[in-house]
Amino acid sequence: MGKKNTNTFIPHRWDSSGDYDKIAGAVKRAGLRPSDRSVPQDAPLDSKGNYMMHELYGKIDSASTVFVPARPSSAREGTVTRKEIEYAVAQGKTVIAVDTGATDRHASYYKENNIPIVPARKDSIAKAVKEQKEK
Repeated sequence: MGKKNTNTFIPHRWDSSGDYDKIAGAVKRAGLRPSDRSVPQDAPLDSKGNYMMHELYGKIDSASTVFVPARPSSAREGTVTRKEIEYAVAQGKTVIAVDTGATDRHASYYKENNIPIVPARKDSIAKAVKEQKEK
């Protein structure tokens, strides 16, 4: 598979970046050349409520695919990540939940909303992206 550019967004917290690192690594190994739209560690957003969400939504708008950690805390009602997921879905973005092995459980929210959950492996990521694009 030839390398293809894909604009990605990965919701995360830099003080807990293990999921981000595993997802970003799997995306790169999948043969995709991610143009990462995530918030840079050295340039955090101003955390002033609506202003911060507006900036995050702008980053999601510029992405074609949103990869989210499959762990239950990522999709908890009212969290920033849940708001990012809901916004991405509303904008028609491809959303893929990735099991990074951080927990044995997945958020039921993903199944309830037909968001695929895949392991953090290159073949699983590539297949999920292809399948979502074909829908």
